[in-house]
Amino acid sequence: MKTIILFPLLVAAASAFAPSFQSRAFSSSLFSEEPAKEPTVEATPEAVTPAVAVKPPVEGTPSVEVVATTETATEEATKEPVKAPVKPGSQQVEYGQSLPLPDTYVRCGGCQSHFALTEEDLGDRGKGRRLECCVCGNTWFQSKERIMNLRERMELVDLPEHDLERIKLNKEEGKPAGFIGDSKLYVGNVAFECTTADMYEEFGTCGSVGDVAMVYDNETGRPRGFAFVTMRTKEGCDKALAELNGKDIMGRQISVREANN
Repeated sequence: MKTIILFPLLVAAASAFAPSFQSRAFSSSLFSEEPAKEPTVEATPEAVTPAVAVKPPVEGTPSVEVVATTETATEEATKEPVKAPVKPGSQQVEYGQSLPLPDTYVRCGGCQSHFALTEEDLGDRGKGRRLECCVCGNTWFQSKERIMNLRERMELVDLPEHDLERIKLNKEEGKPAGFIGDSKLYVGNVAFECTTADMYEEFGTCGSVGDVAMVYDNETGRPRGFAFVTMRTKEGCDKALAELNGKDIMGRQISVREANN
């Protein structure tokens, strides 16, 4: 079986003025169930000038100058060169590098990672291709009609390092790759200047943080002053409740309690 690794690792995240949405991580590898035969491209035959026997002029016969026509040569020169077929998945490694990011992507059902991917990347044989996630190893058949489109005000950005670390830790502990934690906390009175990275840093002092969801206004895109933080362990949750509730962060005393849901 032929494997094509898809890069770079990305995440679909909200842009500056966008509602709170973050579809987890972006990544996977693609391979066909049976080796795909590369379509052959026949080389364009070169113009061949037929051989002409030249006889010496007979005395008394007027000489004739033979001029070769250039129409055929000009026509061949103006033809567009035949492009070699694009190998399925070969362009994906260049997305966000030498090629612009597309507005379509696929998602791994195991660790919820995503990949920038287009229908062309799946090739022109059949309805799709089998993919393998290079982060968690999950495999699935990806059909072309189920490739997803980025929603309005969403963009593709680099996958955060903490998501990679979380997935790696899950694999080491024998937990599902997409596991983010057992304990979700509500965090209120959050300063508008506070970012997702700030929340990871603060709550990371109490234990491993599985996820941070900052809440934004759907119309203005501005922070609403609260967030949800998921701790990977119950111990980390208890410590955050004891140490961070009422703590001053960026001029505001945050309130921390267990989330209702």
